[in-house]
Amino acid sequence: MQFAVLVFLTALIIGLRAACADGMPSASAPPPASCCTVAATPNWTGLYMGLNGGARWGNADWTFPFDENFNTAAGQKFSVREDAGMWGGQIGVNLQIARILIGAEASYDYIGRGRTVTGPIPAFPTDRFTASVKDLFTATGRIGVVHDKFLLYTKAGYANSWIEVDAISSAGVTARESRRQDGWTVGAGLEARLLSDIILGVEYDYVSLGSGRFTTLTDGTTPNLPFNADIDVSHMHMVMARLSILFGPYACCHDGLLGRY
Repeated sequence: MQFAVLVFLTALIIGLRAACADGMPSASAPPPASCCTVAATPNWTGLYMGLNGGARWGNADWTFPFDENFNTAAGQKFSVREDAGMWGGQIGVNLQIARILIGAEASYDYIGRGRTVTGPIPAFPTDRFTASVKDLFTATGRIGVVHDKFLLYTKAGYANSWIEVDAISSAGVTARESRRQDGWTVGAGLEARLLSDIILGVEYDYVSLGSGRFTTLTDGTTPNLPFNADIDVSHMHMVMARLSILFGPYACCHDGLLGRY
């Protein structure tokens, strides 16, 4: 399902670019050759949208606030390493003033299932625990410096994820709880104009979703017992590649690293 959506979005971006480049000419429009007679310095102002993909890593720290079914004392804790791939898309707007760029961006990414740890509590060596950050939505501001075909930028803003917590004991007691959790993100990136309107970039982001208490009742062999776990996802790192298409009056016609259309 996710692969089909990715293929659809890729086809949509290619189609939008083709429509921009090959749309019906108007009677008053200048001949196509006059568009690109002068290779001016690229301007990054405009609306952009695209796809991204990469990896994220970090820890999910578990703390049991009470003595319940999956621990032997209040305050017991352990960490689960969180590594997974991710992919999604972004949409944003740029405004370039001289060499300074300011803008805003929204992005959404699907994230693969987190790792499962077995036996972190010595008294229960076969119990299994998983905390999965299932997706990531961000809304950020960007500021950067333009140097011809390149943009170096930083970004910061709001983050939100769907977090799912699973616990399974050797006796068949299970607990599952999930919810959306708010946080914040900061990052930096480098982008380059491959063609007049095609932008390729790489970006690093740090995401903190903070700590939240996940409360539910058990199921399985012993149902309806209390389950409480404080999950801290404060340190998540991401590196991703980005491919975007720029729309607007400055999308054409400048030299990119691979030329121009």
